[in-house]
Amino acid sequence: MKKYYRSFLFFIVLWTLPLTSYAEGNLQSLIDKAPAHGVAKLPSGVYNETIVLSKPVTLEGIGQVTIRSCSKEPVITIHGQHVTLRNINVEQCSNAEDTEAIYVTGKGHRLENLHIRTKQFGIKLDQASNTVIEGCSVKGEQKGNGIDLWDSDWNMIHDVRIDKVRDGIYMENSNFNQITQNSIRHSRYGIHIMFSDNVTVKNNVSRDNITGAMVMGTKRTKIEENELIFNNRNVNAQGLLLYDASETEAIRNKISYNRIGVYAENARNNRILANEVRGNFIGIQFKNANANTVSDNTFIGNVNEAQAIKSSENAIVHNYWDASLKLDATGSGVSAIPYRADPFFLTLTNDVPEYQLFFQAPGMIVLQKLLKSPDNEVMTDDAPLMKPVVYDGRINAPSKMLLGAVSASMFVGSMSLFIIGRKRR
Repeated sequence: MKKYYRSFLFFIVLWTLPLTSYAEGNLQSLIDKAPAHGVAKLPSGVYNETIVLSKPVTLEGIGQVTIRSCSKEPVITIHGQHVTLRNINVEQCSNAEDTEAIYVTGKGHRLENLHIRTKQFGIKLDQASNTVIEGCSVKGEQKGNGIDLWDSDWNMIHDVRIDKVRDGIYMENSNFNQITQNSIRHSRYGIHIMFSDNVTVKNNVSRDNITGAMVMGTKRTKIEENELIFNNRNVNAQGLLLYDASETEAIRNKISYNRIGVYAENARNNRILANEVRGNFIGIQFKNANANTVSDNTFIGNVNEAQAIKSSENAIVHNYWDASLKLDATGSGVSAIPYRADPFFLTLTNDVPEYQLFFQAPGMIVLQKLLKSPDNEVMTDDAPLMKPVVYDGRINAPSKMLLGAVSASMFVGSMSLFIIGRKRR
């Protein structure tokens, strides 16, 4: 009986040996033998090697295919033109700094349905153009960027899920790129744009990061219909940060539950239009930001609506502020009472954070009226809206309930401190 059992085991091992041997060392030779514009199909298995694709060819996984390497070289290197990589798991397990799971240069490539686990960088585009990354996922250890673009123009990043990397999508000196319908979580900057112009950022979700989108040194970029939410894990956290940006548009975004909703510094001639800004500690903050337009936005449930320091010539009009006094004598839908967002309370709590307990306390309101901030620190909307702009029909009650809850909790906290103080006496 033992003899037959051993023979059976030997047969099983012998039958699986060709697949195992093939999966461990001959992948590059398979690619080299594939004709130009041909398709190399990989059967299921784990391929422990690095590979280079340098001619127009499609490498497609059939079943569960994993290419894995712990060397300092990229697991997959792509250059030349018109390479397609599809249906493959990629594991980069090297601790060497700046090591990529996939390195791409050249033009006209497609990366589809790739699932990447990396200890450093996910996908690096270096002088790559007209390349599409679609339907992929990148999971890291917050040591390198998920997708990194350097000097790479006219690329599209679509429907990619990125988690636990340094910056989700980072681009520098890279123009005319499109970032659409991606989801980025648990990173430093969800989307990080540096010195890149004419970039489109649309329909992305960036949440639970330090900053949802950091846009720096850019011109003519469009940030449209994104969700920049719950980016509040750091004292410097923001939903959207515009720094040294010009001629850039932020339109119809949902910017909610961040520490600062929109922060603009050294920014000029930008348009912030029709955004829903709710539940942030600060709704919108300007510093050295001039000649910008802020219009038709809805500000609801923010602890502090707005602050402006050393900022002038900004056109702030037709926004809805839930904290404003409203009087419409003509039925125009616009309040006759201008809204002034005095940063007195914010300035006070920056110096003494414990004063947050007295948010909306009667005494604090009296002090704000007596000790007015300088005019250059007051953001004024001369024609605020009477009603909020409706986004998908879900704008009204939840935010007001949130503001009430915040106010109630601060009131309870202040009363508790008052009672404790009396008992100690």
